[in-house]
Amino acid sequence: MIPRGDVAIETLGLRKAYRTVRGRAVGIEGLDLRVPAGGVHALLGLPESGKTTTLRLLTGLARADAGAIKIFGVPVPDGLPDLAGRIGAVVGEPGFQPRLSGRRNLALLASAAGAPRARVDEVLTGVLLADRAKAAYGTYSAEEERRLALAAALLRDPDLLVVDDPSAGLGAVGTREIRQALRRLADQGKTVLVATGVLTEAQQIADTVTVLDGGRVLAQGSVAELLGDAKVSVRVRLDELAKAATALRAAGFAVRDDGDALQVDGVAEPADISRALAKQKLFASELVPQREDLAAVVGRLSPVAPPIPKPLSRAEERAARKAAEQQAADRKKAADQRKADKEAAARQAAIDAKGEAKADKASTAKAAPAKVTDTEVSADDDAASQPSKRVQRRAAFDDKVAAKQAAAGARIAERQEAAGAKAAAKEAEAVAKEAARQAKTDDRAAQKRAAADEKAARKQAAADARAARSAARKDGARALLGRRASETTGGQTEPATEQDKEPDQQEDKKEDQDPAQQGSAQDKPRKRAEEKR
Repeated sequence: MIPRGDVAIETLGLRKAYRTVRGRAVGIEGLDLRVPAGGVHALLGLPESGKTTTLRLLTGLARADAGAIKIFGVPVPDGLPDLAGRIGAVVGEPGFQPRLSGRRNLALLASAAGAPRARVDEVLTGVLLADRAKAAYGTYSAEEERRLALAAALLRDPDLLVVDDPSAGLGAVGTREIRQALRRLADQGKTVLVATGVLTEAQQIADTVTVLDGGRVLAQGSVAELLGDAKVSVRVRLDELAKAATALRAAGFAVRDDGDALQVDGVAEPADISRALAKQKLFASELVPQREDLAAVVGRLSPVAPPIPKPLSRAEERAARKAAEQQAADRKKAADQRKADKEAAARQAAIDAKGEAKADKASTAKAAPAKVTDTEVSADDDAASQPSKRVQRRAAFDDKVAAKQAAAGARIAERQEAAGAKAAAKEAEAVAKEAARQAKTDDRAAQKRAAADEKAARKQAAADARAARSAARKDGARALLGRRASETTGGQTEPATEQDKEPDQQEDKKEDQDPAQQGSAQDKPRKRAEEKR
């Protein structure tokens, strides 16, 4: 754990959630962070672990839902105005003007922040961007943009520097130089807080580390405590694997078979393996150290907990209810169909039974040996014909009833299918409306952000114009006072002013002013002097 002492940043129970299409997503939850004063502290974690969200809360770019933040003992965000000169940050887009040069962009920021103009050249030199200072920002590469953002953060010589992903967009050389610059600032007594997902970067420049996962702190402390013992596994390939495994186990190594090679775990120095094999006159054809990566470190530090089911959103709940209702309707439809099939089978069985009984009766009548008169035969025929007609009418009636039941069953099935299709169409329409509503909300939010950015840019331009006009009026007043003084003393000039002593600064001011403003600033004092004469 980080020892208690001088603390630059301290948070307690910090929580931040965002609204998304699928509901509210938690960025950080119960974050207790302690960053000691001085040195480099790294927020280390996998993507979406809460690193950038934490930096946005610390720099006032976002407001926490719960919890408390203190920077140098001052509550944040309420106390940020008091800390404005002590904090520099490189988080998100810097917002430079693409048509202005890098030096001009920094000069405007220095003027707004009250920093001396000489500081602009110092920070440009410090980030190795002096040779590109006069080029337009729109022509900068990603590496040069990153350097200029870091220079802007260093304008007021802050006590705390916050940098999100220092090596983003940089090549190998640029990454090394930025890391060296951050390390130099820490050696000067500054506090540097970086958020990174690169394990080697944290090991190279950080003094202390906080490992985040899912918006929570897994562990925090010194690099030696958390990352210095990152396990090293060495893959060894040679001819006599069995003999080599026996020799390495005798030397105290943890060896496991990996097919055509040996895997040696927990190795402090890979050269020890070579020495142990050489003693047995065994020589490896391949010896490759494999260091533990960030995912393995996070997995090693993460507590084993049962997975928590993610709550369903309202849209998902509605879809689940619709699916359950549809399944119930399908089951009811199948049950009705089975019932109708059973009834039809029963009716058909009854008809078949009647037919068989009629056939048996007729065969019995033919087999009986009896002599009857013609009158009896005709009477018997009439009697036999009468029951057969009744049976036919009954069969016709049963057929008609079966046809009606079949038609009713078909109509029920059609209505159920139509109801299912209508429900599916309503669900699809609801989903489409929800997506359109969300898209419209996102468009309005984007338009509002664009309007706010445009308004801020106009205000900044107006402030710059007013500052330029004020400087021009001051220069004209000084020139007029100088001429009056010379006229009063009979042509004798007074000692050189600060402007005369520092021509380089006057040239910088003239370069920063527009030509129209320079002309107006020079003509106004001359016209006033002529009118008074």
